[in-house]
Formats: sequence, structure tokens, C-alpha cells
Amino acid sequence: MKRLILTLIAILTIANITECFAWGRDGHATIAYIAERHLTPKAKENIEKCIDGRSIVYYASWLDNHRAEHKSWGKLSHVCHYDIHSFESIGKPHKYMKSTINKLKKYRELTDSARKVTIYHFVHSFGDYHCPGHVALYDRTGEKPKRIHTSSYDFYLNAKKSRWNYHKLWDAGIIQILHPDWGYMDWAHALDSSISQEYIDKVTAGTWEDWLQDVAKTTHTVYNIFNRVPKIKNAEDALDKDLSVVDGQMLNEFGEYASEQLLNAGLRMAKIINEIFGE
Repeated sequence: MKRLILTLIAILTIANITECFAWGRDGHATIAYIAERHLTPKAKENIEKCIDGRSIVYYASWLDNHRAEHKSWGKLSHVCHYDIHSFESIGKPHKYMKSTINKLKKYRELTDSARKVTIYHFVHSFGDYHCPGHVALYDRTGEKPKRIHTSSYDFYLNAKKSRWNYHKLWDAGIIQILHPDWGYMDWAHALDSSISQEYIDKVTAGTWEDWLQDVAKTTHTVYNIFNRVPKIKNAEDALDKDLSVVDGQMLNEFGEYASEQLLNAGLRMAKIINEIFGE
């Protein structure tokens, strides 16, 4: 337990001084690699022709690396919004994903440049939308929508010894807790090597809208574990007694859920790519 906590503290300390992104680079690469493992030969050939013959794994974090040129995505599109009562998708992020997938369906009509960027956006953002840290839930029963749940909660780690932020926990720390020395190929092989066709069929049943709604519902359950205390801005607020406490057992449970989300995102990504590029 002590080693687990120390490992997470080290990870989150690094995250605190660097810019953090959903899942981190290993997480996004894991999703793309799992997807690649389930592509049909024709789909793999066709999509790689569009991206200079490279693997989709190579571009899994492209969008994070080019935020300066894609500011609209950074502000509007990488956190998915849902109604907390109906779990209906709302706002621009969902419309952005729909537009991106529709563009992919007409990829042969796009310019080379537009085709590449659309693939980069899809591969990255589809993974983002499976991350609990990238779901926001709103109450729309009043005059104006009120954001009820976001990932900007703070919590105490291990009996109030350290204060951390929920978003950073998912962005930079959670998938490294169980196996801090693993790379994306280790993760992909461990998660994907023994799954059944029955599991694949279950996870990929329905539409992408159904899948992301399922993520939102599960995220709601995860959010309810935390007291809604916003991220601190001033050092004098650091002793807020209302914060939730996350211990080693909870971290392990979050790690299991993150593993499931990485696998599911990869399988679902593969299905979409096969349907579009497999002809």
C-alpha cells in the first residue's frame, strides 16, 4: 500500500509541473494499438494510405501536440457534455464527434490534408470521450443549464497527506498506478490478448452515441464518490476539511475501470474504422 501511494505521488508531482492530457500519451497509444489489432487487412491498408503509410498509433496524441493550431478543439471539443437526468448528449463536443465521423465516411472526397487531420481528430478525441475526466454532467431543469459534475474536483490522497485534482488523476496518473513501468504495448497485450468474441460483440453493440452515453452513466457513478469541492486556486484554501479521501483500494478500483475503458475504446474505434475504411 505504501509503495502504491508513493508511486502515485511521484506520478502526480510530475503531472503538476507539466501540461496534462486525457489518458496521457501511453493511454492514447494503447487505445489506438488495441484498435489496430482488430482492424481488417483492408481497413488497415486504406487508413494507413491516408496517413503516409504510418500506424494510427503514431498519431494517437497528435492533437495534443498541435493544440496551438487547433484551439477550438481545446476549448470546446475534448470534454463531452451530458444531461444528468436523461444522459442526453448536449453541446458542441457531441456535434463535433458526429461531424468528424461523417467526414470520415466521405474521406475519399476530402483533400489529403483534410483527410489526415480528420483521422487525427477522430483517433484522439474518441479516446478522450472514454475518459471519465473528460465527461461533464449538467442539470437543465432550471432557466439555465447548471454544471453539476466535472472533473475539476480536488481530493485528499491517503488520509489527507496530499491534495490532488481528480482531472490530473485520470489524465496523468491512473493507468500508471497498477503498472508504472508498462508502455502502451504492454497495456494493449495485457488487456486484449484473451478477450472473447462475445465480449467484443457486447461492447461494440449499438452506435457510438450509445457507447458514449454509457461512459457518461458510469462516470456519474464515479463522480458521486467525491464531494463537489472545486480545484483550489489559493494556497490558504489547501486545508479544506470537506474534501473526499482516496485510499489505495479506491485507486485500484479506478485503475480497473480505466483498464476497461482503454480496452472498450480501442475495440469500438476498430469497429468504426472497419466500417468506414474496410470497403
